[in-house]
Amino acid sequence: MKTIRANLIIGLSISVLITSCASNPAALGDSFVSPSIYNSYDCEQISTEMMRYTAEVSKLEGLQMKLYSSDQMKGWVGTLLLWPLLLFIKGDGAIASQLKTAKGTLKALQQKNTELKCK
Repeated sequence: MKTIRANLIIGLSISVLITSCASNPAALGDSFVSPSIYNSYDCEQISTEMMRYTAEVSKLEGLQMKLYSSDQMKGWVGTLLLWPLLLFIKGDGAIASQLKTAKGTLKALQQKNTELKCK
């Protein structure tokens, strides 16, 4: 009976760890942003926006990595030692959403940059 209960707790803990942890920033895709938003932009404006969004993506990836690392640590410690820690796993939230949008915007800017044959 005790082994069944222990196996059940371990199984549930691992499923929580796998399904509810924050995503690795490298694994997050991008949200679609239409390049046509930038039809009125010239090469200089696109370059400026690309620099701004590159910095934004970098900042958001750092924040998402902190969440990812924290959730991973809480998950493993919760699974192995203190199961109540599993209740504090945050998962993906606003930062992941912002990161996807920023990646999508950067991709749209890169497409527009290529289309206009900017340097």
